[in-house]
Amino acid sequence: MSVISWIMAAAANAAGGFVVAVCGFGLGPVVMSVLPYFMPYSRAVAVVGLCGLAANLMLAWSDRKAINVKTLLPCVAGGLIASTLAVSLSAGAAEKLMLRSLGVMLIALSIYSVFFSGRLRIRATARNGFIAGLAAGTLTGAFSAGGPPIAIYMLAAAQDNSEYRGTLNAYFSIVNICAAFNRLRTGTLTAPDFLLCAQMLAAIMLGKRLGNKVFHRLDPVLLRKAVYAYLLISGLTMFFR
Repeated sequence: MSVISWIMAAAANAAGGFVVAVCGFGLGPVVMSVLPYFMPYSRAVAVVGLCGLAANLMLAWSDRKAINVKTLLPCVAGGLIASTLAVSLSAGAAEKLMLRSLGVMLIALSIYSVFFSGRLRIRATARNGFIAGLAAGTLTGAFSAGGPPIAIYMLAAAQDNSEYRGTLNAYFSIVNICAAFNRLRTGTLTAPDFLLCAQMLAAIMLGKRLGNKVFHRLDPVLLRKAVYAYLLISGLTMFFR
């Protein structure tokens, strides 16, 4: 990776760290909108998965006292099943197909956030949690970007901001650990990926620190709309790449 590419990757991780601290999710889509331009798609997914795991563990630890285990368990059950299958199925997929699929996913995420975020409401039941976990696990395994499905459910289930962010990141910590193990098993996660992720940690921590300063002050809906408007443009670019 060239110096310019490394700097852009670090900037994307800092932005992703900020977004995930404020919104509870979002590092994956932000960084995945950048990394596939500089490295093979499968490696980009593996690196972003590790970086996302680092951010998830930081936030889950910060909000550990607010984690709702009862809400978490059915979501994790669905997420572990789906992420395992998604990693296995995407490992042998053609890179161009996966890039275009990622473009479609980014476009869908941006449209959801801009036009439907906050309007969709679901009941906080174990069945709905399992289904949300399945959907998020699929996106996490295939694209390292599974935030919206599980975030919608967590918003309905959580009593306050800390419970929402803590439980959401506890979910992603567990699912991303499983996804990393399966990528190691399939050979899509290698030692250089761990090294690159380690190099990105300072950027993630900087973004997280800045995001924490505004977590209880900034309206996350406005930030999310701005981020996903950018992702719409990136998704269209990847789709026609």
